[in-house]
Amino acid sequence: MHNEQGALHLEVLSAIPGRIRIHLETPVASTVSFRNILGVRKVQYNARIQTMLCLYDPAVITEERLIIRLGAVYAAQASTKLLHVKRCEEEGFSMAPSGYMALGCIALDGALTAMGSGLTNMTRWLSVGSTLAAVVEHGYQELHVRGAFDPEVMSVVYLFNSIGKPNSIQACLVAWALTFGRHLLPHNPREQMYMVRRKGTNVKLTPINDGGNGVRYAGEMITRGMQMMAPKP
Repeated sequence: MHNEQGALHLEVLSAIPGRIRIHLETPVASTVSFRNILGVRKVQYNARIQTMLCLYDPAVITEERLIIRLGAVYAAQASTKLLHVKRCEEEGFSMAPSGYMALGCIALDGALTAMGSGLTNMTRWLSVGSTLAAVVEHGYQELHVRGAFDPEVMSVVYLFNSIGKPNSIQACLVAWALTFGRHLLPHNPREQMYMVRRKGTNVKLTPINDGGNGVRYAGEMITRGMQMMAPKP
């Protein structure tokens, strides 16, 4: 997280609707300004580990907007010119045991099918039922955590259509892979650099999009400003 020299860092540790927890690089003297953000209900600051838990009303302020406002207050207190915000895309997700059970049933069904076992009639229904239950549970989990589920959950339609057909094991595997596959792959955290602009008591964060080198961008902007203000020969 500490890869931009001279920038202040804020990391979003977890975020679900109505609740967000962040880590602050430097201590904050007061939480009053954070509490005064519109939509914020409660703020708890742990000075020992420098984390802040913020409870808010999603109907009043969105998660993205809240992160910007928290960053602006933090940058104002620290008197920095650059703020780096880092957050994880997959925070709050964990595959339920039903997902692992479904994968095991699919593997067992596939193995018995390859051996030509007569038990496949039973394991086929077992793999379909466990996969269907896992996908539905995953959709409910995402709906509860994020307020919406991913389109991959709609693979249950494909799974339903395969019931009783010879290709049901392939349908189970496809539905499982579509639903859980992308969550098992490592994801790089989302990172954004902001330039901190002050006008009186107001603080505004301006996103910097320059391939990740915010310090170079800021240096170029300052150089251009000095060139414009320099007296012309």
